[in-house]
Amino acid sequence: MLNFSPEIKRNFLIMVNAIKGLYIECDIPMAQLIINMNGALPQSQKFIIHVLDNTRIFVRSDMAGQIRSAIATFREQNTYEKPS
Repeated sequence: MLNFSPEIKRNFLIMVNAIKGLYIECDIPMAQLIINMNGALPQSQKFIIHVLDNTRIFVRSDMAGQIRSAIATFREQNTYEKPS
């Protein structure tokens, strides 16, 4: 029988959970757009894993295309064109 020190035994009890995701760093309005987009979805389709702070979000990596598309649409709707 192996006899481990209490410190080694304690380290065996620590479990690590790893989640594959996408780290997004953006300005506050874009972060709010992503958070609102997530909030409009049913619980089973939510994609935000963790909001780190006002400008950094960790999301499911399979949602990258949809987030990019929503941001592109948002930017097109909020683009100022100087009248001629």
